[in-house]
Amino acid sequence: MMNTAMKLSVFAVAAALLTVLVKKQSPELALVLSLCACTLGAAVLLQALRPLLSLANSLAAKAGLEPELAEPLWKCLGMGLLTEISAGLCADAGQTALAKVVELGGGILCLCVSLPLLQAVLALIEGLL
Repeated sequence: MMNTAMKLSVFAVAAALLTVLVKKQSPELALVLSLCACTLGAAVLLQALRPLLSLANSLAAKAGLEPELAEPLWKCLGMGLLTEISAGLCADAGQTALAKVVELGGGILCLCVSLPLLQAVLALIEGLL
């Protein structure tokens, strides 16, 4: 994992420096370069997340957590990460208002995805009463 972190860090710094150099001549190309760097970085991180997801699924199964209840947690995590990256790219492009809309949309969609969890909690409370 340390090797992956080092490669990712070196790649990110190199991409950032290249983006700064290109931005002076072509801001549009710099944005595309930044987007490509983010995509490649995310792909590397997705590979690193596999063992963590496997462990989390194993723990959820041992705890007796139904897959229907664990799934919204993973969806919210994925949407949160995607929203954060997308909002950052929008902000880098100078579209601050659009970045805020993306962040707001991510929060609202996470709430929508977590509705089954909220319904399960309400059913549990009703059962206790």
